[in-house]
Amino acid sequence: MLMKEGKIYRCTNTKCLCEVKVIKGSLEASSNPRCCCGTEMKKSYTAPRVEIVDSHMKVLVRTNGR
Repeated sequence: MLMKEGKIYRCTNTKCLCEVKVIKGSLEASSNPRCCCGTEMKKSYTAPRVEIVDSHMKVLVRTNGR
């Protein structure tokens, strides 16, 4: 898994719960990062952001030249 700058990873071990903030992103990776305790780390959950669309907003429609 590529690690992107600014993302936070958390240890899945309930006794550890270490957190790491990525300062410089990775160029390539094949798996999730590992904590110093050896447990796999996962990205922290970010709740989806909901936006209300009102009738005054313009909508752009793109067609494939048809």
